[in-house]
Amino acid sequence: MIYDLLKITGAIKNSLRFMFVFLLFQSASFSQTISNLDQFYTLVDSASNLLIKDLGDEKKINLELNFGVDYSVFANKVRGTLLRSGVQLIGDNSEDQNFVRVNFVVDNSFVGYSEPEKDGFFGDFFTERTIELSGNYFVSNHSQLKDFKLTVKDTINVEDVEEVENRSYPFTQGELPPEPFFSSLLEPMVAIGAAAVVVILFFSVRSK
Repeated sequence: MIYDLLKITGAIKNSLRFMFVFLLFQSASFSQTISNLDQFYTLVDSASNLLIKDLGDEKKINLELNFGVDYSVFANKVRGTLLRSGVQLIGDNSEDQNFVRVNFVVDNSFVGYSEPEKDGFFGDFFTERTIELSGNYFVSNHSQLKDFKLTVKDTINVEDVEEVENRSYPFTQGELPPEPFFSSLLEPMVAIGAAAVVVILFFSVRSK
């Protein structure tokens, strides 16, 4: 009887040890999840690179950014990308008149999450994250307006959604659909059933 009891106790300890390692893995995995704001920065870089490509050999520009209040955080990102590519930003009061005028606009953004899906029976819920950024830019010597709409998609843990959003920037937030009811209900029932089996086995062994 003592041997059987030790076997059950060992199994429980192994399960707890596995759960502890799993929790550590989950904590470490969050550090690898890119925030929504950083995803937007990536899209802003892509839009800036589209502009750089259309500038061609033009390396001096007078840049006007129309981002409104919501997207003003992107302004320095655009300037930085242009400067790193070798583009020189000319001010309105500059005596140098050898430049082109560029008007760069960001007018819409979107953050969306798909309905959560469970990764395995006892796994975590994951959701597909969609982030979009749209706008346009105008280069004076081209006399043509170029629209852009850029999208990035990936899959993240539902538990990370609150962490990847930024309360200071409402555009980084989206609506997460609720977890499926039956899937959320079934897992606790199975866990309770498993715990009941362990208790029954414990008292069965003890009674012998």
